[in-house]
Amino acid sequence: MVDDPETFYARLREYGPVVPVHLDGDVPAWLVTGYDACNEVLRDGLRFTRNLGQWHVTQQGRLPDGWPLTPHVEPMHNMLFAHGEEHIRLRGAFRASLGKVGQRRLRATIVQVADQLIDSFAGDGEADIVSRYAVPLPGAVLAALFGFPAAESERLQRAILTLLAGGEEALDANAELHRLINTHVERRCQEPRADLVTWLLETGLSLDETRETLWLAINAGVGAVVAWTANTCTALARTEDTRIDLRSGLRHIPGVMREVLWDHTPVQQVIGRVATADVDLCGTVVRRGDLLVISLAGANLDHGRIGGNSHRSVYAEDNSSHLSWGNGAHECPAQGLASSLVQGGVERLWNRLDDLHLTDPDQPTRWNPSIIVRVPACLPVSWDARRARTRAATLAPLGDR
Repeated sequence: MVDDPETFYARLREYGPVVPVHLDGDVPAWLVTGYDACNEVLRDGLRFTRNLGQWHVTQQGRLPDGWPLTPHVEPMHNMLFAHGEEHIRLRGAFRASLGKVGQRRLRATIVQVADQLIDSFAGDGEADIVSRYAVPLPGAVLAALFGFPAAESERLQRAILTLLAGGEEALDANAELHRLINTHVERRCQEPRADLVTWLLETGLSLDETRETLWLAINAGVGAVVAWTANTCTALARTEDTRIDLRSGLRHIPGVMREVLWDHTPVQQVIGRVATADVDLCGTVVRRGDLLVISLAGANLDHGRIGGNSHRSVYAEDNSSHLSWGNGAHECPAQGLASSLVQGGVERLWNRLDDLHLTDPDQPTRWNPSIIVRVPACLPVSWDARRARTRAATLAPLGDR
């Protein structure tokens, strides 16, 4: 993981918006860091396909055994790897199921889980807000929406975050995730409930399609929402000016969230697309069968393309042309759910602990090693425990708890 992504990607762009890289195991690929180049790859499904079966490394059998990134390139029966009419069908089934999630139920679930977590540490006056809040909150809410038993929520979170981190344990984590999903889909075939898995089955998806759509949704959902929540909490805790502006009403949580999408986008790199022909991509010749890793982080930090550094404060909070959701046919279909979950979680934390701050302001943020999601390894924060108890008691009579 890069400590200073703005400087890192700026240096890469000195060589151009598309640079050759080697992934784990010396696997060759192109890293696309320029805003225009990323947009071109994401939007042009004819020249840059999600069908990773066309990648020459896999066609020639040159992928190393036990490659930790295999789960991100191995074809599955879900909308991520589909194209054309098949993609439209699978994406439509997922969005139809998602549309049945009531906003009142969603908000109530977020507040309930958030309060349970905050109650567990509010009286201490200090906590690692990543491990105690930003990680368990999205996992618990999404597990509830998908209908997983509460006892399986922690196992899901652990498997997903280990998978996204890569490394030696990634493949075992992916196997554990598949076991949990397979068991749950079988459970819902026997015991339908008002949850997303049941609704996916009711759209007519096959069992394999349901399992692998669930793998994609909960994997991407937990990983991205954990990272977005943690990074927004980091912005609140590290920057006094942000806290002052929030208290005075000059800023609001959604604005901080958008700034985080520009500066520390939750999903950093997307693996990926494959060139279907020899292509000149913004001055770089990419050969047919080459893999392109799309750096959403690099694109969002391409300040020279998006207004320049002098306009950064304007576009970071009020402009939604970032690529954090992707673009084109495979743009994230769950933007509303993710935004509601992060906003609800961060606002609840801020309402309960509006004086939170870094325990050690001089300590730089340590980041987890994943190249896919950007999550702080930990975020030790402090607050006035007595004030927290007063605010909790004040919120309760208003029906806000």
